[in-house]
Amino acid sequence: MFFLYIEDKKAKNRIGNGGNDMINPNSKIISPKQPYFVLSTSRYYKAIIMDYGISHFYCFCNEDILGVSAMAVPDGCMDILFCCDEKNPSADICGTVLHPLSAHMKKEKYYFGIRFLPGNILPFPNIWMKDFIANQVPFLDVVDQKELFEKITGSRDFNYQIQTFMEFYLTYYEENQNRDKYRNLKNYMIRRINETAGQMKVNELADETNYSVRYINRIFTEELGISPKVFCKIIRFQDLLSHLNQYEKIGPDNNLAQIAITLGYCDQSHMMKDFYELSNTTPGKYLHSLMESEYKNRIIVI
Repeated sequence: MFFLYIEDKKAKNRIGNGGNDMINPNSKIISPKQPYFVLSTSRYYKAIIMDYGISHFYCFCNEDILGVSAMAVPDGCMDILFCCDEKNPSADICGTVLHPLSAHMKKEKYYFGIRFLPGNILPFPNIWMKDFIANQVPFLDVVDQKELFEKITGSRDFNYQIQTFMEFYLTYYEENQNRDKYRNLKNYMIRRINETAGQMKVNELADETNYSVRYINRIFTEELGISPKVFCKIIRFQDLLSHLNQYEKIGPDNNLAQIAITLGYCDQSHMMKDFYELSNTTPGKYLHSLMESEYKNRIIVI
């Protein structure tokens, strides 16, 4: 196993656990969410993995039944999204957006997707992670797997699509894990940011790892395409989404001020400003849309 050289033995022990840090059952992992994908359909099927660098698989038909477009919000992740259109199939590798952005999906078409955990994706030759940020790159332009593309886009069987992708992916995943010299440091930093729900400071990461702030910023930008400060903001937003999605527990008074304090925002105004910037709506309006659409009834976990 590759161990990073760190003079601080405690820091070395924390980081030296490798990829297993990402799936430690005692660690908080914020599951990345794209709520408007769910709101754009009557049934959103989801298979949760939280391993092998994958958050979950999902599939849905983009019905747009409530006039809600499939808008992408920042989640710090990369997706591979297959449009299983019989006449014009397509697939894109989608990097995280930094602001809410229309996903430009075809109405009444079946989609199959893979959402990777932050910092995880297939190794691509001659392309940088930053090139995917707020961008959709055609799958076949960077992955020479036409047979895989045809098998997935030619099916509507969710389980078959998952199995087909995993048979291809696992070989690449193992190879990439062995080649990724920053894997332990990257996984450690992502885990710590998750554990603190985005309230981790860059200088705190530097203190814990015994690396400089400049070095951490460079590794983060190379491995995730964004700075740790931006990633922390996205994770805190995703944590807020997780809280709001439990709308039945919030109560009729929608005590947003208490939620803001709980999640580490300066005040309710700060939380509302960040939420609007990353979702194009307010927490109150978002809660209303969840309750009106019976959001949870649309998600089917298999």
